[in-house]
Amino acid sequence: MLLLLQAETNNDISDNNWLDQFRIPVGEWFTQTVDWIDGELGWLLNAIKWPFQSLFDLIMNENVNRTSIMSISWVWLVLGFFVLGSVLRNTRIGFMAAIMVAACGFLGQDFWFETSKTFGMIFISVFLCAAIGLPLGILCGRLDPVWKVTRPVLDSMQVIHSFVWMLPFIAFWGIGNVSATMVTMMFALPPLVRLTNLGIRQVPEDIVEASRSYGATEFRVLTDVQLPLARPAIMTGLNQTLLLAISMLGIAAFMGADGLGRLIFRAINNLDTALAASAGLAFFFVAVVLDRISQPEEDDGLSLFGRIGNAWAHRRNPEDLLANVHSPDEADTESERLLIEAAAEVDHAVADREEEPTERLVPISAAERLGLLTVIGGGLVAIIGSLLPWAKDAGVISSWARAADESLPGQSMSGVAGSGGSFFGILVVVFAIFAILAATRPLVSFGQDVSKRLNQAQGVLLAAMAALIVVMFVLNVASVGFDGIETVAMALFAIVAVLIAVDTWINDTPRLGADGALICSIVAFALPIGYLLARAPAGVDNYSDGIGLWITLIGGLVAVGGSLYAIRVAPYTPQRPLSTGISIPSSIGAVVALLLVWGGGSAAWSVDERAGFRNREFFGGLSSDGPALGWPTLLFAIAALIGALLLSVSPPANEARRWQLASLITGLGAAVLAIPLAWAFTVSRNGDADYFNDETALTGAGVLLALAGGFILSAIGRSGIKDFRRQRIYADIRRPDNTASSVESVETATDLVGAQGHKA
Repeated sequence: MLLLLQAETNNDISDNNWLDQFRIPVGEWFTQTVDWIDGELGWLLNAIKWPFQSLFDLIMNENVNRTSIMSISWVWLVLGFFVLGSVLRNTRIGFMAAIMVAACGFLGQDFWFETSKTFGMIFISVFLCAAIGLPLGILCGRLDPVWKVTRPVLDSMQVIHSFVWMLPFIAFWGIGNVSATMVTMMFALPPLVRLTNLGIRQVPEDIVEASRSYGATEFRVLTDVQLPLARPAIMTGLNQTLLLAISMLGIAAFMGADGLGRLIFRAINNLDTALAASAGLAFFFVAVVLDRISQPEEDDGLSLFGRIGNAWAHRRNPEDLLANVHSPDEADTESERLLIEAAAEVDHAVADREEEPTERLVPISAAERLGLLTVIGGGLVAIIGSLLPWAKDAGVISSWARAADESLPGQSMSGVAGSGGSFFGILVVVFAIFAILAATRPLVSFGQDVSKRLNQAQGVLLAAMAALIVVMFVLNVASVGFDGIETVAMALFAIVAVLIAVDTWINDTPRLGADGALICSIVAFALPIGYLLARAPAGVDNYSDGIGLWITLIGGLVAVGGSLYAIRVAPYTPQRPLSTGISIPSSIGAVVALLLVWGGGSAAWSVDERAGFRNREFFGGLSSDGPALGWPTLLFAIAALIGALLLSVSPPANEARRWQLASLITGLGAAVLAIPLAWAFTVSRNGDADYFNDETALTGAGVLLALAGGFILSAIGRSGIKDFRRQRIYADIRRPDNTASSVESVETATDLVGAQGHKA
């Protein structure tokens, strides 16, 4: 056959040009197909696009007259992620999610706007993936013919390159957010279908057959047996779908999609390193937040939903919930009546016994109480000092960002004022409050009913908030105003967040004690030290420290002293055996952190743009003409390194010493982290938002290095204290007298029933 073809074409078959004579016009066929579908099946394309466009109109509508994720305040979105993380995981994840989402906003308003779009597009994609993938996965798991047809389709979908996915959607629906979201959904769908099918098929067959043998319908088998047992696999599928959606949205920027991916794409095209770093960091925060919220772990403990469910399930006395206790009046014989009454006595006795706590925390000693009370007093003094004048006649920190603050004759600025302590004072107030809360918790006790009632209130408010959100969506579709409903929903949101925080404080969070008080007190003491040692720019002539700075410094010092006194006697013990030997990784990490802090101090902490872009002035953290904040940061880093070295050689048998050193390292690391953070926020607060304006001063790369060093040091300390908990006293297991007499009544009644049966 090949010889005949060669003879007809008069060309050598081995010549590559020979292939052109038999070219298959696949591209032209596809173009004709697209043209025909656009002309004849436009209604089908619109039907496929409709759910995506409708969700966009609901969630991402930029109309100022309609409420959407684009128009609500950033505060409520941050609060919403705090509630969402606390409900689905735990309060720690909720706080982490809120901080990371807020960090996306602190990068700039443009970044926040694109972050909101990214969240909306991810939600739409994953929601539609779940709406399609879960039912399809269930069908594949229960019906083999469906799986045999679906499996090769999924295999094909997963080998298609992400860029190739864009081609048909661009051809049929063009470019933009809607088509990009459609591509994202199709790209992220296969893992959910596969893992849902796998979870259904991995349910033990004997359990399924047992449920069927007891008369369960197929629907009950699915909902009550297969889906609950397949839940881990399904949740893993949702998590993988979510991560694929996030990754695809970065690529979908090539289709003209909005969001953080568009900023990254623009940064790549323009070789804009600053934009690429900021957008990449925001995208990283978004991915981490959604991944942590969607993937539960074994050490999460009971989620907020679980605590709410338990609270409502036990909202009455335990004996009222006993379903198998019958009334003595229902007995047919005297012996049965005695047996029911005796069993009821046992149930009541056991219930009374169970109400008594089987364990409790070790009571606080007089020395520990004195130390914690000292922390409370010092924290209050630090807060009061932060509200008093810190600076007079000039702003020592703010003048690095604003030339007008170099001379403020006759003016006094408080610790929280923009031209005063600014974020140095604000963070002092925040950490002083945390220190007071940590020191107060061991001094007070709460019954279990308090937490249960808080959880009940949270459940009611969450249900009411969900109902209001549904009503708002319905009214939003109808373009009806609902300002009053929105205000009520936001108020409920805030109340729920406060209740979650209070519930966390009540439920004996591990770091609420002497160690948490020490960590926060060190930060509250380090910040005024950093401000005191800070150097003003050369243009500042008449500056003096205010009395409030010294009062704050004294309050922080008192709080540190009280926490050190309390931690010396606080009874804490690890939950598992500590590792033996020298901790080499911790020592190396502390050395690396110190090098980062030293390098950060040598690098620029302030970059003055007022001389023009080509003549920028750099001021190092350790230089003689810089802000000098590198010195206190380096001082605390050296102290943390010494603590880390002592911790690494501390014998495992001395558990208390290791816990105390780890708490001290955590506090020093947090102080190293807090000083450059306060500097960066203070400069941003007082500086011009336009980086190339004549009145602009920027923070330098040294701040980033110092932040990295502080983060490493605090992480080293936290790894040493995370397993420590306050010691507990366990009650003796003994049977009370009323239980013993009740058991004897049951035995007597049982003997009577047996005797009557024998006579019969």
